[in-house]
Amino acid sequence: MVEIGETARRAIDGLLRHQLYTIGNDDAILGDTPAKKLTKLHQLSSGTVITEKHNTLLLDTNKALYIHDNFKGKLAIFYVYDAEFSLLKKFFPNWADSPEEFQASADKTFICQVRRAREGVRLDSADALIFYNFEYSYLSYEQGKNRLISKERTTAADVYFLCSDYGIERDILRAVRNKKDFTLSYYNRLHREEK
Repeated sequence: MVEIGETARRAIDGLLRHQLYTIGNDDAILGDTPAKKLTKLHQLSSGTVITEKHNTLLLDTNKALYIHDNFKGKLAIFYVYDAEFSLLKKFFPNWADSPEEFQASADKTFICQVRRAREGVRLDSADALIFYNFEYSYLSYEQGKNRLISKERTTAADVYFLCSDYGIERDILRAVRNKKDFTLSYYNRLHREEK
């Protein structure tokens, strides 16, 4: 669990209460349909978001900073949104998105979109696999974890799921751990039960 900053919290609150968070005088984060609201909440949970004017905003770097400060060795990091990739490259300048390049190196950080790397990719040379963010899909959760497994591996495969302390990532993780896909109806049912 990683604490996110006040700016991202305010944006999440704005979406939850009013389906809108205004940026300056002429841009906004809008969740005017349930599916769009869920996507924006998902983006904000990891500190980035695309606005109505198609601007990419970086509202929080705490999760990337947490990885940088707390994990050592050869890391593989999975993300979901392109803006997260841009952020992670800044924190890990010695990165690769080619599994072959990563496997052959001694010190590269593998950074890749989980959907692109969940099948047929070998990452067993990593000391740890970190899900910076994760998809709504049980398939991505299960197959992503298995990228570290191989008969040649001699140490335990450590897999970490980073969740912000505010947002919907914990709800998503709860769903996929229970072998369910995280859907709009799952989210609505979960939050209706909490009230």
